[in-house]
Amino acid sequence: MTEFVVFLCAESPLHAGASDSEGVIDLPIQREVHTRYPTVYGQSLKGAWRQAAEERVSYSASGSGARWKESDVHALFGSPVSQRQATTPGLVSVGDAQLVALPVPTLQRTFAWATSSLALSRLARKYKTVGITVPAAVPTNPAEAVATDTDWSGRQALGPLVLDVHATAGQQSRLLAEWARRISTQAFDDDAAFEWFSTKFARDLVLVDGEAMTTLVQECTEVSVRVQLNENKTVANGPFHSEYLPAETVLACSLHLRPAPGRTEVDQHHVDLLRDLLHGSGCVLHRIGGDETLGKGLVWTRLASEEG
Repeated sequence: MTEFVVFLCAESPLHAGASDSEGVIDLPIQREVHTRYPTVYGQSLKGAWRQAAEERVSYSASGSGARWKESDVHALFGSPVSQRQATTPGLVSVGDAQLVALPVPTLQRTFAWATSSLALSRLARKYKTVGITVPAAVPTNPAEAVATDTDWSGRQALGPLVLDVHATAGQQSRLLAEWARRISTQAFDDDAAFEWFSTKFARDLVLVDGEAMTTLVQECTEVSVRVQLNENKTVANGPFHSEYLPAETVLACSLHLRPAPGRTEVDQHHVDLLRDLLHGSGCVLHRIGGDETLGKGLVWTRLASEEG
């Protein structure tokens, strides 16, 4: 089996919808039950990536040089649902995308990325599955928050909270800085278009305690109020409230590729196809979740590697 770690960076607000309404929010996002952290279920990702792979088959037919064939889509993502014949599972297993860092509004530098020991520990486990060296021990924060840059020292407004941020040259700040540098090189392409975001992430990552993170992941999402109009441009349904993960949210998921039936080794052609689909020349823009016609759900994907 071959494993990958896939980073996802939201280019626009992302709505991966949950099954039930929640409080005043009619269309909430997917969340973990035990932590309330936002997530994107593996089945949502797999469906979106299957559609992207099918589109590449069309590009190949038009002579654009793409390497995808319909048989490749069926092999990797499973055969289409059919009532006439048995379906076969795909060779790709996609894990849930778990939160790495959430952008939160601040009074300094517009916004910072908030993370937690839990989020970084989960990323460390994903690194281990693919053999990537963990950059450092996961930092802990005996205070309310720890930052990578000394400009964050003192009382800081992070979303609805005001926290005491420690950003001295102490051990926890140094450990967090190592994690910030690693993630910034792996989650963001080294193209000039991403340089500002990569630099900012390394400088403006803040580790908050578990209680504060639980508040931030519930209070720092976007909620949009919408109505549905009829042909006379009057309200037919609504208003209803939709929740979104904000742009610049960083998540990561694990992806597993199995050998084809009867074989002991993974087909290198399948590995190359997944790299083309999820990494391309450095990153690939995908559509994930709902409200595509509103420009929502644009997400950059990029594969992690030892060298970034």
